[in-house]
Amino acid sequence: MKMQKVSISSGEKLLIRSILGKVEDEKKKTEMEILSFSHLSKLLNADEKALLRKFRDIDPSLHGFKGRYLGLQKVPGNLVSLRNQKYVLKGKTERIRVQHLPGPVFAAYKKLNAAMYNDTKRKLLVNSGYRSPAYQLTVFLWYLNRHKFDFSKTIRRVAIPGYSEHGFPKGQAVDFITMNGIPDDNTPTDFCKTIEYKWLLENANTFHFYESYPRDNKLGVTFEPWHWQYRKQSRRRRRLSSK
Repeated sequence: MKMQKVSISSGEKLLIRSILGKVEDEKKKTEMEILSFSHLSKLLNADEKALLRKFRDIDPSLHGFKGRYLGLQKVPGNLVSLRNQKYVLKGKTERIRVQHLPGPVFAAYKKLNAAMYNDTKRKLLVNSGYRSPAYQLTVFLWYLNRHKFDFSKTIRRVAIPGYSEHGFPKGQAVDFITMNGIPDDNTPTDFCKTIEYKWLLENANTFHFYESYPRDNKLGVTFEPWHWQYRKQSRRRRRLSSK
């Protein structure tokens, strides 16, 4: 399939920056990770709404992404909020915005963290958990702006809504970060050099967490050693698959 090129005009760049400014202002009073499209729409003018639809409706398979469509899922009702997470980076304490995980995923994360601490005296924080489809779209635009509107680079790093494991509660993705702030946006793959990552490679599957985008993966996604998906089959499915 021939790859399609997406061009972004100077006017669209201005609209994207305007949208991001409004989203940043809204973060002061709203937990954006559970943002709805209707709430987001109320913040924007007609041109900004039209631009959002353009990016929301992009088919990433035309741009090298080979993952499956997961659907635009509703915000689940069993989310657990993770508040007051902090890490220390270069001597400065940084606070993570409130994150959310479905109840079973939170329980598995707690067990994983306890086992890691028992083995290594280290723990992992949740840098990003559940993201609503609306919020995922704003994340895509944020990275598009950060990457100087290089669409091909951004689409390999950030999923379009409906394709992101962060918005798929049945297979919820978790982006981990260490207690000393690894990874960061400037050197993200440094996470693969950590003791925590080595421990995850050896033990995470025991707690039903799996690395989604390992090095040289076949999904057309940049290596993301910090990104792990919770996958747990029901007992009934396990019995059926064992026949």
